[in-house]
Amino acid sequence: MPDALTQALARRPELGALRLTEKLNAENVLQAKAGYKPSVQLFSGYGWRSSAFSSDLTRDVPGWNAGAQLNWDIFDGLLTKGRIQEAQAREQRAKLDLEDSQRRVELEVRTAYSQFLEAREVLASQEKVLEQAEEALRLASSRAEAGTGTQLDVLSAQTALTAARTTRVQALRDYAVARARLLRAIGENFERPAR
Repeated sequence: MPDALTQALARRPELGALRLTEKLNAENVLQAKAGYKPSVQLFSGYGWRSSAFSSDLTRDVPGWNAGAQLNWDIFDGLLTKGRIQEAQAREQRAKLDLEDSQRRVELEVRTAYSQFLEAREVLASQEKVLEQAEEALRLASSRAEAGTGTQLDVLSAQTALTAARTTRVQALRDYAVARARLLRAIGENFERPAR
């Protein structure tokens, strides 16, 4: 059970997606806090413009231009604080979603594991019932051949054997379904058995 829980928490894709969401929301908090810091923009380019010192409007002056711009919002109306609070709330929500999903996965694994153990026990008991039914048919047939048993005893034993085989097939199906649910719960791929 502990191995199954560990595998499920590590392998389930929905938990991986929620972990990534949590990391992204943590990054969003850092990005929102960047609003308190100054921003610097650098620019450069080459262009033409009309000369400001000449009355000839057709005269263009080509050349390079470059510059820097520093912006620092000293007071932004608490916009940055609001963005930080929003990002922190989203981060907290992502953590809670991850914890909730982990608990649901643990419950699913425990339930699937319990059903798997139950199906395995039922299958083992049905194997014993089938062996007993085959032995009962063999004994009934031997008695009928020896003349101490009736044909009705043989037919009853055959009916019981058929019922035991049917129940065993149902137990095999339940076992396969429980195994598939357990493998799905722990996030493991399983291959279909060859027929």
